[in-house]
Amino acid sequence: MAKKQTDSTIVSKKVKNRTILLLWSLFISPFFVIAIIMLFISESSLPSIDELENPRSNEASAVYSSDGNQIGSFYISNRTKVDYNDLSPHLVDALISTEDVRFRDHYGVDVKALTRAVFGVFIGKNKGGASTITQQLSKMMFHERPKSKLKRVLQKFAEWIIASRLEKRYTKEEIISMYFNEFDFLNTAVGIHSASRIYFNKFPNELTIQEAAMLVGMAKNPSIYNPIRRPEKTIKRREVVLFQMKKNEILNQNQYDSIRLLPLGISYHPETHNTGLAPYFREHIRLKAKRIIKDNEILNEFGKPTNLYSDGLKIYTALDSRIQKHAEDAVTTHLKNSLQALLNKEIKRNKNWPFSNETSKKTRQNIINRAIKNSDRYKKLKTQGWSEDDIKENFNMKQAIKVFDWKSKGQLKELQISPLDSILYYKSILRAGLIAIDPHTGFIKAWVGGINYRQFKFDCSSKAKRQVGSTIKPFVYAAAIESGKITPCTTYPDIKYCIDIPFGELTKQWCPGGQKVYSGDQVPVYFALANSQNNITAQVIKETGGKNSRVVSYFKSMGLWNKSIEEVSSLGLGVCDLSVLNQTAAHCIFSNNGLFVEPISIVRIEDKYGNLIWEPKQEVKQILDPVTAFNVLKMMKGVSGVTNPITGARGGTARRLKGSKPYSFTGIMAGKTGTTQNNSDGWFLGHTPDLVTGVWVGAEDRSVHFKTTTNGQGANTALPIWGYFMRNVYKDKKIKINKADFTPPLEGMATEIKCTFADQQSNNPWL
Repeated sequence: MAKKQTDSTIVSKKVKNRTILLLWSLFISPFFVIAIIMLFISESSLPSIDELENPRSNEASAVYSSDGNQIGSFYISNRTKVDYNDLSPHLVDALISTEDVRFRDHYGVDVKALTRAVFGVFIGKNKGGASTITQQLSKMMFHERPKSKLKRVLQKFAEWIIASRLEKRYTKEEIISMYFNEFDFLNTAVGIHSASRIYFNKFPNELTIQEAAMLVGMAKNPSIYNPIRRPEKTIKRREVVLFQMKKNEILNQNQYDSIRLLPLGISYHPETHNTGLAPYFREHIRLKAKRIIKDNEILNEFGKPTNLYSDGLKIYTALDSRIQKHAEDAVTTHLKNSLQALLNKEIKRNKNWPFSNETSKKTRQNIINRAIKNSDRYKKLKTQGWSEDDIKENFNMKQAIKVFDWKSKGQLKELQISPLDSILYYKSILRAGLIAIDPHTGFIKAWVGGINYRQFKFDCSSKAKRQVGSTIKPFVYAAAIESGKITPCTTYPDIKYCIDIPFGELTKQWCPGGQKVYSGDQVPVYFALANSQNNITAQVIKETGGKNSRVVSYFKSMGLWNKSIEEVSSLGLGVCDLSVLNQTAAHCIFSNNGLFVEPISIVRIEDKYGNLIWEPKQEVKQILDPVTAFNVLKMMKGVSGVTNPITGARGGTARRLKGSKPYSFTGIMAGKTGTTQNNSDGWFLGHTPDLVTGVWVGAEDRSVHFKTTTNGQGANTALPIWGYFMRNVYKDKKIKINKADFTPPLEGMATEIKCTFADQQSNNPWL
């Protein structure tokens, strides 16, 4: 009996031991299998020590304005790296609470979480993942998406090895910042810096608890928890993150209850090359930066040619984002609310809309043919092997086409028209350019190259050269004063003046004027300039040699000369073609004591570590005598209102600036309007002590223009844009700008001219 009991006990113990052994085998075997698999993982499939210590990822080059705002970036991946200290503590708390609560206690692999996960597989209960923050980082940094489940399993094991190596080489804080820098938050937001800007228009260290929780929540699956496309799902996921923060005692119950009810609060600022502030300027910066890198043979940290799109440069520009915003708003306000409608009304009955009636059939057809062949549609069809006849038929076929329209609130308008009709439609749209420069430093503070970069990529401020009209007259008067032929007080009778021009063996007379009846009254030249009287200008040109040689030399000295600036009499009335950028830069000499300072767009370029790698060498030249420059500037002050002291006649082509709403500019200014033949180009060059601004308005082709000078003159097309712009710049309390009078030069002020006339008027600057 005792023996049977002993045998039974022995059997029972054996069964128990076998059961325990089996259970331990089942429990340990996954880890044993894992160890075996990890032994067979090829070292070549893992990143090298050098790659771990110097992880390479594409880093965007950031573009900054002079007031410290990032206004754009150039990238393969829109990533700008930030340090741990630049992260909001809410981001760190949310990430650790949600993704890896024992992050600070493990060395890359959380054994406790791994055991729980493995055991959960065997009992059929999933109690959460075992992937640590470090493992997730290794997946983001060193692996492509596997094509099979087996490869994904092997990749998972490799991630453990990489994670442990990362933990040996980096601090926990560095791993956190690397994680946030690598993660793709969608919508071109790669890394936390871009995500903060794009979703909340903030820096990472400015994020609130709810904002941080939303971004961390996206880490589970950014496609599902996309705040732009799926805000409801994103809010629910954010609530999970907030709950985890409460569970880990980061938040108390009251905080959790109140924050979970808040809206997402998205301030969406998508960053593409077509959108955002100053797109034309950013394109200029992109091209200029590439040229600087190439010409100066700038190498990156690895001794290879610097890549603008992946080496994380910091490009600091002269642009002021606040001034730029006012410039863009001014262009939009005038063209959208007023000017485009005026043009549409004037040209709607043209025989060959939108071209003017005097445009020849050949000219029209050449313009249309050129536009067709430059279109994306034509190039695509040509690439596909279409014949010219088939392409022509396609361009005449009506279809649904989306076009730019001011009334559509920034959206495209869908019309049932042919591609040819869409070309004609776009020819009828007015374009504009605006450049604002600090005349003392040459810094470009605002740059508007057009009305809509997505639809009109051609930069009207730098690439377009248009006839400048009367905006060149200040240089003509400066040449005459500097040569000693006139003073600002010189008077001429208001009569017809002619200049003899050699024409082969013959001589022809050029008699500009524009007035059918001349008064015969005496006119001071400062009044003539302010009133843009061509006949008086012709006489001034005649007395200084008739060829404007000195004016040409000014532009050559400033490096702004081109072949259209010829030594001819008509140059003084603006027959040459210049860009808005060049003409504005030239005008700066009047507000800077005759000194030309080369325009600067990029102030400096640094590498991603903050080391200076390039800064400009600025050209500075004395073009005019300081007193001459200041006297011409005083003459230009009369553009906003001046009286002929002899006759009492009032003048000034920009008088509406002072008296007309809504822009009613009350500050001290000088300037010059310009209107070219057939009203094809409207200009205004405006001066204040700290800002010289050039504005041009016109259609793409000169054969599309206003019929009436009332609507088509520079005082109606370009001047109001300057008025809106400067009114808002002066009202903006954040912009520090000189609103006082122009400062005369110290040297030579004893020769400053004061005019005296019998009938003196109190509002004349010359008295």
